[in-house]
Amino acid sequence: MPSFFETSIEFLKGVGPQKAALINKELGIFSYGDLIQHYPFRYEDRTTFHAINTIDGDMPFVQLKGRITRMETIGEGRKKRLVARFSDSTGDLELIWFKGIPWVSKKLRSGVDYVVFGKPAVFGRKLNIAHPELEVLTTQNANAGFLQPVYHSSEKLKSKFIDSKAISKMIRQVLLLAEEHIRETLAPHLIEQFGLISKTLALHHIHFPSNTELLKKAQYRLKFEELFFIQLKLLTLKVSRTE
Repeated sequence: MPSFFETSIEFLKGVGPQKAALINKELGIFSYGDLIQHYPFRYEDRTTFHAINTIDGDMPFVQLKGRITRMETIGEGRKKRLVARFSDSTGDLELIWFKGIPWVSKKLRSGVDYVVFGKPAVFGRKLNIAHPELEVLTTQNANAGFLQPVYHSSEKLKSKFIDSKAISKMIRQVLLLAEEHIRETLAPHLIEQFGLISKTLALHHIHFPSNTELLKKAQYRLKFEELFFIQLKLLTLKVSRTE
């Protein structure tokens, strides 16, 4: 009987055989164990909200909260774009969409407060963010405080709506199911001696760290474990050759 971690990802809610086959081919992920070990390659900082008057076009990604005060569609054909004015108490900028305009237009509402995340740029002296991520501001997301994992995907996967966020949801689902199946792999004295967090916490915080300190602890634990078992294997081979 296969173990929990050998279970095929097709049995995850919302995956199924077709999506699973595509993920198998594109990412080499077949089982729950493979999915849990598909670690993020970077993290987006969602721990801070920036004021509009503190950002500029040289910054990477920023998170803002404010209100959409106006929307309009400008241009025709390939030059057509949706422009929304986004404001907070310190200033305003433009949110711009060049693609998916009909869909975005139906979702956006003037006079509604949003959380915005994206890369700021300056065009014609105007500050803007193209194709930002938006969520309606709620009591749950009003206070920043986490690092958003970003996972490798592919163009084929993205065309089937299996992007980094979709993979993140899959991993979160597996981690919840896996909690009772994760076993500690290091001896208690090693964990105490080297100040390591548990295997369960390490797997959780490598995927969904609420701050950089917890992320570093998770990375340290997993790297220590990997190197420890590599050295153990080398020592075992050395001993077997001398017998």
